[in-house]
Amino acid sequence: MKCTMSWILAAGISLAAGNLHAVEVEVPGLLTDHTVTSVGHDFYRAFSDKWESSFPGNLTINERPSARWGSWITITVNQDVIFQTFLFPTRQGLKDNVNVALAQTEEALNRRQIDKALLSTGDLAQDEF
Repeated sequence: MKCTMSWILAAGISLAAGNLHAVEVEVPGLLTDHTVTSVGHDFYRAFSDKWESSFPGNLTINERPSARWGSWITITVNQDVIFQTFLFPTRQGLKDNVNVALAQTEEALNRRQIDKALLSTGDLAQDEF
């Protein structure tokens, strides 16, 4: 499932004791955009256009911009950083960075799935190992 929306909030409404409550529902397979500059948005668009994976988790592309040096881009899944790169404000090497990000992200996700299948962590929560 490929979805490249910058923010999705699915809310269900339940009626409990006469009060309305909003319930947040997690949608798997999202690629979320947390970039703020034009070079960050260009990286996100190029990455999302080429991203083809059936990974059931959610990926987030974050940006920490600097007016002087450029932008620090990180790709995370479940609060774990799986890729980092530095982008120049001149967009020098943007396509190369996107291609490297695609390859390394796919490799890191495959490694995570293998580790999850091989590690016996039944007594721990998902974020405790």
